[in-house]
Amino acid sequence: MKIKYLFSVVILVSLGTLSSCDLFDSADDISFDVVLPLDFAINETQDNPSGKSYTDSELLDAASDPEVAKYASKIQEFTVNKITYTISGANPNTVTFTNGTLKVASSGKTIASASSVSLANPSETELTSDIAGFNELAASLLNDKQELIQLQGTLSKTPVAFNVKFKFYVTITADAL
Repeated sequence: MKIKYLFSVVILVSLGTLSSCDLFDSADDISFDVVLPLDFAINETQDNPSGKSYTDSELLDAASDPEVAKYASKIQEFTVNKITYTISGANPNTVTFTNGTLKVASSGKTIASASSVSLANPSETELTSDIAGFNELAASLLNDKQELIQLQGTLSKTPVAFNVKFKFYVTITADAL
């Protein structure tokens, strides 16, 4: 009878030891939020009164953020929460940017979009997110902390010049030890 209880105790201790390893692994994990900026300077000089398609790419480099750099080799997960944009320096500001999309350049997967953007609106505005695109971007950032982002859409007329600043709101989970 004593052996039966001893065997039960050994099993419980063994299971407790195995499951507690996962608890200890995650106990030292930290999560923090960062805002990763990405700037596009658009300067279309050709005269196109009926509009023009626009495409350009810029590198989103998460490692340029000091907190990300601090934990770079220990990062376990990136989670993209939202993306916003702000327009500045528009000349003329009567132009509209339509069917705008941000994509992962390597795959062409859409991350976020905006159907119509007035260059006269200088307030920070959230883009419509694509969850599958957010997940693909997060996986790319986890691999090498950077990704080439493509902006494309249609300008209602040119010439036009303006700056658009995107902000990627990201939560990072890393091993603190």
